[in-house]
Amino acid sequence: MCGIVAISTKNPSTPSVNTCLKAIEHRGPDGKGVFASLDSMCHLGHVRLSILDLSSNGSQPMMDSSKRYVLSYNGEIYNYRELQNYLKKRHGLIDWKSGTDSEVIIEGVAKEGLSFLSLLNGIFSIAIYDKYKRLLHVLRDPLGIKPLFISEQNGNAYFASELKGLLALPNLKRTLRFESLKDQLAFMYIPEPNTLFYEFKKVKPGICFTYKSGRLIAKKQLFLHLEKTIPLLTLEESKEALLLAFDVAVKRQLMSDVPVSLFLSGGLDSSAVAQQAILGGANVDTAYTISFSQEDIAMDGQSDDLHYAKIMAKYLGINLQVIEAKDDFLLLLPRLIDFMEDGFTDPAAINTYIISKAARESNVKVMLSGQGADEYLAGYRRYHAERIFSNIPPILKSAISKLKNMPKKPGRFNAVYRRISRFAKLVDKSPSLRLFGMYSWTTPTIINSLFIGNNSWDGESVFEELFDTYSNDDIVLAMMKVDHHYDLMSLNLTYTDRMSMAVGVETRVPFLDFDLIRVMNSIPIHFKLRGRHSKYVLKKAMENRLPNKIIYREKAGFSLPLRSWLSKGNQMIDQYLAIDKIDKQGVFNSAMIQKLVDEQRSGIIDRSNTIFTLLCQQLWINNNISSSGWDQ
Repeated sequence: MCGIVAISTKNPSTPSVNTCLKAIEHRGPDGKGVFASLDSMCHLGHVRLSILDLSSNGSQPMMDSSKRYVLSYNGEIYNYRELQNYLKKRHGLIDWKSGTDSEVIIEGVAKEGLSFLSLLNGIFSIAIYDKYKRLLHVLRDPLGIKPLFISEQNGNAYFASELKGLLALPNLKRTLRFESLKDQLAFMYIPEPNTLFYEFKKVKPGICFTYKSGRLIAKKQLFLHLEKTIPLLTLEESKEALLLAFDVAVKRQLMSDVPVSLFLSGGLDSSAVAQQAILGGANVDTAYTISFSQEDIAMDGQSDDLHYAKIMAKYLGINLQVIEAKDDFLLLLPRLIDFMEDGFTDPAAINTYIISKAARESNVKVMLSGQGADEYLAGYRRYHAERIFSNIPPILKSAISKLKNMPKKPGRFNAVYRRISRFAKLVDKSPSLRLFGMYSWTTPTIINSLFIGNNSWDGESVFEELFDTYSNDDIVLAMMKVDHHYDLMSLNLTYTDRMSMAVGVETRVPFLDFDLIRVMNSIPIHFKLRGRHSKYVLKKAMENRLPNKIIYREKAGFSLPLRSWLSKGNQMIDQYLAIDKIDKQGVFNSAMIQKLVDEQRSGIIDRSNTIFTLLCQQLWINNNISSSGWDQ
């Protein structure tokens, strides 16, 4: 796992590649390298986190044996040993200089061209320079697991693993995109490919883009085979195919020359990964989890994950490193905000950072996570909710809508009350508004009122754009595809990468193995959603592997008790959302922010996610106004 920089220019130049690498050196604290073409029109940079072959033989930028191609690459290729055998059969013996997947990539391209990249199975962003044709090829994995940013300015093309790598170049224009701030308040992320600046985008996954002299000259869609389904007609066939692909995926992702550990929430997904990792012979003796105080659990109305994590740790015979969540976690935000430049504001990002940091301090460099199963196996409650909504007779909708005013039960932010109330508020809405309400954390009216000026943001139309591509699908299938491309890619995978890489830890996601993805895409929806069960096929597949109390526990999120924390007096809110500070900054409506804070502290309504996002935005804007000099 590493960080990369790639620059293609229209004229000979000497860009500050080392300056870019300095900004992302946390991604690769074990080594650094740069390359410049003879004509000074292409530059590559690399910072290395050593996972495979810790020797200098794995250093990058790396050339193939013919010296024609140069590689700068961030990621892991889980099938690289299979690809080594593939190349041997087709091209004879190869004198490998290292034990790295990097060398397999560059030698494969040298011998078979860019089509070889379609054979990769892993997590990656790649830059390859062809010295003979003076072409720069860039590619991001088809699921968008690993990041790659682009800015095309002044006839030049700039790429980096993180936005800060590009922002380190002082000659690049940056203009704040206010629409992104509003997207962020609605969803807790900015939908790809947008960022917080107009001039910077995320590279579209799964497409190989080719540049020459700073200009895009070709693009090629790769990995089309992932869209091809296989016939799975029965539940038993689906279970068998799922288990086979899952077991192979976990085994592949255990490859490492450094210690490996686990995120373990006690949920089905992380537990399934942990069980198969231990069964597969992984040398794992410790897993990591977050715990909450009983006061916060009671006040926040959420599940006690620690109870289930302890069950799984005992079941697997491993130690459980428990990190107690305290409200002073929020004091980390000023330090973490530079890693949250993608625009994600999910508080689970803090969890990920805390666990990754603790693991790294114990010499762990690789962590396995259960992410991805919810999006591909229909794990979210909203899928069930939409099925119910679409089948409710109109005559009942009016009656159900009255439940939104039902009295609360004890527990300030009671979870059952929240769900019933939200369901009732959405039941009589139009389909587009209903879907927007399921995915968003606040309303367009509130969002617009939070900003100074008259620039209106239409949340419904923004959300409809996300669904346009899937308009002919079953509504639940369309929702799952939106989750694949936005919630998973723009939020969950993003914060996982940035927060773990902030401390030099690589997070792997076995559920997103490409072969497993094909299987999960092939499983009929009625085997994923059945009755009141989400991820039904996974639950049935795990019945002989995991305790039933783990398989059939109530779904819980990997988050923090924000509702509880932000309802108390909070130093961060008092400091960064103070009226005079907001008024001086000149972006937000201080009176509206104060109203939301007062509502949260009085227990009238839960505004915790909106307040947390505002807090992150205020921190980010303050930092960037003073340091980057962006334009408004």
